[in-house]
Amino acid sequence: MATLNQMVAEQAKVIGEARASLEAAFKKPPTQAATIAAREATVAELKTRVANLAEAKATFTRQIDQQSTGYQAEIVALEKAIEEDKKRFGDQPTPTPPRPIRGKGRGK
Repeated sequence: MATLNQMVAEQAKVIGEARASLEAAFKKPPTQAATIAAREATVAELKTRVANLAEAKATFTRQIDQQSTGYQAEIVALEKAIEEDKKRFGDQPTPTPPRPIRGKGRGK
């Protein structure tokens, strides 16, 4: 396993090489072919991102639709059970739960 100093040295080397490469690239103007190739690469990357977003959107929409359908089915089942209970027991108001009794605990 590399030590922290070795990792920092390796990163510094990579950064230095990248900096030198960028400086060299800025010193000479890009060729027309390089400019076109860079734009084509950008277009391809953007198309990939759009496709990924469209797929994610479809997946999320499908999941939300499934969850919504499940909730709707549960609502229908509960409403049906409520109606059956009302027929069986009549319309009675729901009792309020008893209030908790507050005792004299520690620190009071």
